[in-house]
Amino acid sequence: MSDKQVIETPSPMVPEENHQQKEPISHKPLSAYGPIPEGMSKSQWKKICKKKRFEETKDEFNKKRKLKKLQARERKREKIEAYVSKGLPIPEEMKKQPKKNVNQKDSGIKIIIDCAFDDLMNEKEIASMGSQITRSHAANKRADYYATMVCSSFNKRLKERFDKQIASSNYKNWGHFEFTPEDIDKLEEYKRKNDEEDNLIYLSADTDEALEKLEPGCTYIVGGIVDKNRHKLLCYNKAKELGIKTKRLPIDEYIKISGRRVLTTTHVIQLMLKCFEKDGDWKAAFEEVIPSRKLGTDEGDARDGDTKEVEKSSEELVTTQE
Repeated sequence: MSDKQVIETPSPMVPEENHQQKEPISHKPLSAYGPIPEGMSKSQWKKICKKKRFEETKDEFNKKRKLKKLQARERKREKIEAYVSKGLPIPEEMKKQPKKNVNQKDSGIKIIIDCAFDDLMNEKEIASMGSQITRSHAANKRADYYATMVCSSFNKRLKERFDKQIASSNYKNWGHFEFTPEDIDKLEEYKRKNDEEDNLIYLSADTDEALEKLEPGCTYIVGGIVDKNRHKLLCYNKAKELGIKTKRLPIDEYIKISGRRVLTTTHVIQLMLKCFEKDGDWKAAFEEVIPSRKLGTDEGDARDGDTKEVEKSSEELVTTQE
């Protein structure tokens, strides 16, 4: 039997129906929700109807997603067994990662996710941004060197999503993570900024100066927005208005990346954490964190990077328990 046959052979542990063709979730047409109410635009009514339709199909959606996860887990188990049976080492990416690194050390840096752009995102983008924050927290828990993290301007739809749709994330009890309704200019880090020491930096792909080294004692601001590149120079202009120095990640200096030199919020934070782990080696951090499909291929240029990875669903339920 070939390696391919070993890996793809269905396991008896998976119900037979799992291997049948997937059936799409049945959707009621939006017209079934009635005419557009007087004084409401077509787009507003469409959003409301889509939200109602999701609530009606949520249980079916979660059931199918759970089944998909079980199938993926079983396929991974089969692949690992194939490596073991051949006496080959199991690839690192296939090994189960611990939820929390008990041997963590403090990196000494602080990362602020600026969530003041809530009004500029649609519902799907809000959901995606929520997923990125939970993934950033997960990365911070597993990193060898953790950062103290803050979500600023956390006071609108993003907060509502965490309080309702993904309340199981238990976000109020996350370690090394703080949520505040205050904007950046109200935070202590802003009041203590010193341009000569570069102790407060807003990361932006639209600036010229590269960030060559992460310094303990410094605070780095990452724009918390998913906008499909609709709003040009958004973070850069905000930083300039507040008198905050801007720098960009040194992407061009170390790797070749497709499209615009912009990444997801999650990727930026993972890169900074990984850079500490690699003793300041940006190249090693980039090569380990950035998806291979973004290296040397044309994947588009959304501000927050590869949205195919972070926008798996507009209603993704993330459960990252502390």
